Amino acid sequence: MKRITFFTKDGCTLCNAALYVIERVRRQIPFDLETIDITAAGQGKWFEQYKDHIPVVQLDGEEIFRHRVDERAFRGRLRPS
Repeated sequence: MKRITFFTKDGCTLCNAALYVIERVRRQIPFDLETIDITAAGQGKWFEQYKDHIPVVQLDGEEIFRHRVDERAFRGRLRPS
């Protein structure tokens, strides 16, 4: 199963919109979802990397979206080849 990692932080309105799209797609195309709050303890590496760029979405460790999630493109990335 594909794995999505979603980088976020509290109060991020772009993150809320992106997560809405992710969850809507997830209802039709199953995948594992891990959410990482970049401001949480122990997440300093991600904070430094993404502090000005959240939300960030990775698919199996590869960054595929930054700031916004394009639903059509997201579906395309999740479909089997």
